Amino acid sequence: MSGKLAAIAGCCLTFTCLLQAQVPPIYVPPGIQQQRLIYNVRPVYPELAKQAHIQGTVRLAALIDEDGTVEQLRPISGHPFLVKAAIDAVKQWRYRPATYYGEPAAVVTFIDVTFSLGSQPSAPDKKRFVS
Repeated sequence: MSGKLAAIAGCCLTFTCLLQAQVPPIYVPPGIQQQRLIYNVRPVYPELAKQAHIQGTVRLAALIDEDGTVEQLRPISGHPFLVKAAIDAVKQWRYRPATYYGEPAAVVTFIDVTFSLGSQPSAPDKKRFVS
């Protein structure tokens, strides 16, 4: 009986360690996550969008891994001519890694990239990240 008990205890301990090792992604509001941005690349304004005078904001849902690397992006809104340029740029961004109770954690957030013909497309700077 003690052998079975030890096996069950061992399985529970292993399962608990696995759960602790993988913290699920946490939601971080865009304004807070933007402060963790350490490297960004400005998107290239698509020539076709320029010719058609298309402006606007592309909103992306992002999964940022425990190392601060953008792992997944999904467009939420924005003109189709601008979406690919926004995604191509944001894929290259890097963030200071997030922690949750001292453990590295992945982050889910929203990223807005604004394209304006009066200037270059904007990657968020310290004051421009929209929530």
